[in-house]
Formats: sequence, C-alpha cells, structure tokens
Amino acid sequence: HGFLKPLKSFVPSIAISELVKIGTNNYVVSSLKDKSLYFFTLKDKKFIKISNKIKVGERIRDLKYKKNNLYMFLEDTASIGILKIN
Repeated sequence: HGFLKPLKSFVPSIAISELVKIGTNNYVVSSLKDKSLYFFTLKDKKFIKISNKIKVGERIRDLKYKKNNLYMFLEDTASIGILKIN
C-alpha cells in the first residue's frame, strides 16, 4: 500500500558509510560527514533507539567488527582505529 516508512533518517544527512551488526539487536553506523559513530538497538524490526553517539573527529570510511573489537578505517589520516566493545 504505498511507500515504505524509514526506521530512522538523519536530516541533514550524516553521510552514512557503513552499518555493522555488533550483537543480537545492536548495530553501529559510521559517518563520513558527521565524523561519528552511532550505536543503536533495533526493536521488533520496527523501532530504532539510538543509545550512544561517539565523535571520532575524522571521516570513517569503513567498519569491521570481530571478537568484540570495532575496527574503523579512517580516511583523513589513512589509519585504523580500534574500539573495544563490551
């Protein structure tokens, strides 16, 4: 019946670069323009609750999650940041 409603939108755009699952219903989104990480929980596949925003201060090109570590591939300094997730 018509259009799909987005679960979450950022206006103005934060230029999302990556979306990574970090737990059962937990995710993290990285941003090129906002230079931040947004942690959120997806509830009942219908609602998003943003739980935390971490300002990295650099464009985040890509994310990978493995063994409780979030690897951030940073564009401005061509480096890798590692964030331990508990």
